[in-house]
Amino acid sequence: MLLVNINEHPTNQNKKVFFFKELEQAHYFENLLRERKIEFEMQVDEDGDQTIYYGINKSDFDQVKKLNYLTLGAFRKPFIPDKVLRVFVILISIIVLGLAFTGAWLSN
Repeated sequence: MLLVNINEHPTNQNKKVFFFKELEQAHYFENLLRERKIEFEMQVDEDGDQTIYYGINKSDFDQVKKLNYLTLGAFRKPFIPDKVLRVFVILISIIVLGLAFTGAWLSN
């Protein structure tokens, strides 16, 4: 589970590096950068695990960070993928909370 895909640039202090292991995520992120006309450098780790790196100016960091979160969110899988199980967990939680509130109210 990857939470943060942002690093410092190894040679340029004025840049941040965003990286993606999945090609589809990288293309999505790149399209967002192009739509907003944000300059970037791209490099693919040919010798290693094919990670795709994007170098971004620190002046654009806040805007690009939001685009990064949009990208990660677009490809996020649900916490409980099975819809029936998800509804079951929600219903059980509501019942338990209802019993807790009822018990607290009746004990006073």
